[in-house]
Amino acid sequence: MNAALKICQLNYDAKLPPPVSEHDDQRKWLESAAEQLVCGTDVTWKRRVGLVQKVTAAEFATHLQLHLNQRQIDGLDDRDSFAKLVISSAVGSGSDCRTHAKYLLGSDRLIERLEEIAADLLRPHAADAAAAHREEAEDDVDGEP
Repeated sequence: MNAALKICQLNYDAKLPPPVSEHDDQRKWLESAAEQLVCGTDVTWKRRVGLVQKVTAAEFATHLQLHLNQRQIDGLDDRDSFAKLVISSAVGSGSDCRTHAKYLLGSDRLIERLEEIAADLLRPHAADAAAAHREEAEDDVDGEP
């Protein structure tokens, strides 16, 4: 009887999804939240006990501006791409805008680089936000609001 019970338990366990680590939860939250910020959407989360927390698209814009300013201070904008970006956007040259944006960010992968910068801003909140997400999932399973 004990052997049959063990076999049943093993079969049941094999059907369960693999456990998700807290680190994996945080990584997934960071990826999703960074994408939201780059798309101009605020990121919010709330723990069971506590206030709603938020990182806004405006805060991301400020963070990005500081990042780009530092690159200029460090001498990494030696061809006046900030000015050329403004001129290109004013006269409607989209390809020039992308060229200058790539240069300012120091990467040919614009979206990925923006998401990396957004993740830097969000990283201090990842553990708390991932915990909030797990709590929300637990509440959904338990049938609570």
